[in-house]
Amino acid sequence: MLFALLPAPFLIGFIFKYALPFVDRITEESFGFALRPWYGLADGLLVCLAPMFAAMISAFAMLEERDEGIGEYYRITPAGGRRYLVARIGFPMLWAFISSFAVMVLFSLSSPTLTQITMCSAVSVLAGIFLAMAVISFADNRVEGLALSKLTGISLAGLAAAWFIPAPYKYFGAALPSYWVGKIIAGGSLIYDFMLGATVSIIWTAFFTGRFLRKIN
Repeated sequence: MLFALLPAPFLIGFIFKYALPFVDRITEESFGFALRPWYGLADGLLVCLAPMFAAMISAFAMLEERDEGIGEYYRITPAGGRRYLVARIGFPMLWAFISSFAVMVLFSLSSPTLTQITMCSAVSVLAGIFLAMAVISFADNRVEGLALSKLTGISLAGLAAAWFIPAPYKYFGAALPSYWVGKIIAGGSLIYDFMLGATVSIIWTAFFTGRFLRKIN
């Protein structure tokens, strides 16, 4: 199951790239409703997927090691603590960044710039780190981790808030990194939106990392 998550963003991107324009033609001809204005929302979802999937892979790998008692051995070696987190989360997220960037270059529908793609990929990766930390800081085993992983989709609610909810209510979604991904895709103050998205992700990551380290100690 975890192995299938690796190519999943590319498969979803392929479907988005060719299925959405086809559906757009049908809806516009039959109902006078075009999907083109919402292509940016599809791109925002697409760029978030690879880090989300990588977060689940990292979280389940660590929970499996905890279930089998391997994590206890790491704690008394130089590979324990923060180095362990870098190895189990940092390296998969490096792949997630490359994957998100490639998926957006190949399959994006709203024609974002390379700057937008880079910023969205970076914020999404930071969000993926906080999701992985959230799962392992609350779950005690793989069963609980599976249940919690199903709730990580809530993190994408920020995208919907950025696109569908009017001000000032949409600003409630600003606590989620995906909100700022949506803002970057939509254009505007790119640096401002990127910095806020990165800051929100780092705050969440610091909170859950602290909880995880207290839990294992």
